[in-house]
Amino acid sequence: MNFMKTEEKMTENQENPGKKRIRRKKIGIFGGSFNPVHNGHIRIAQEAMKACRLSEVWFIPAGDPYMKAGTDMLAAEDRLRILEQALSGLPGFSADPIEILREGESYTVDTLEELTERHPDCRFFLIVGEDAFHQMPLWKSPERILKLAELVVAGRDTECGDVPDYDTEPLPVPEKRLHRIMTQIDISSTKIRRMIREGACIRGLVPEQAEELIIRYYSEQ
Repeated sequence: MNFMKTEEKMTENQENPGKKRIRRKKIGIFGGSFNPVHNGHIRIAQEAMKACRLSEVWFIPAGDPYMKAGTDMLAAEDRLRILEQALSGLPGFSADPIEILREGESYTVDTLEELTERHPDCRFFLIVGEDAFHQMPLWKSPERILKLAELVVAGRDTECGDVPDYDTEPLPVPEKRLHRIMTQIDISSTKIRRMIREGACIRGLVPEQAEELIIRYYSEQ
């Protein structure tokens, strides 16, 4: 046992008896194309907030999602406007345009680096789906991501559909920095866009306060 270090620690505590350990605010970071945002996204954020006792969840729409190049993507500014409308009235939820304002392709590691620099008093939790978790080895600087944020992985209930076979193994994450939540929602942005093109009703699939805006933007696409 190193008695010198123990003695130094005791002296430090005696010199600063009122010193308290600073508790950083716990913030969920939920990135994605949100093309469009739907109730599945909202439910995942709510489950993450509850499971990890998050103070807030920041939704970050991708400006130029490089892994979805060539898809049926609404303009970034329009997706942001829809997202802001969808989150209005939901305590603790907000949209951050950090990736839309950044020029070029959107990388999660760059976003986390910037947020860490801006908010040194915050402890970040990156919210991802099971599919994205298994794709993380293909992301830019995945090891750095794991140092900047803890992971919240939203798994799918097997009763809601078959679990796909993944080509990659998930990154090894220390148990104390990996949090898992389960969702039972079978909703996708692709399905919603198709339903709008077909003139089908999407009520109940998207936040009510943004439904009209979603239909208008995606009908004109």
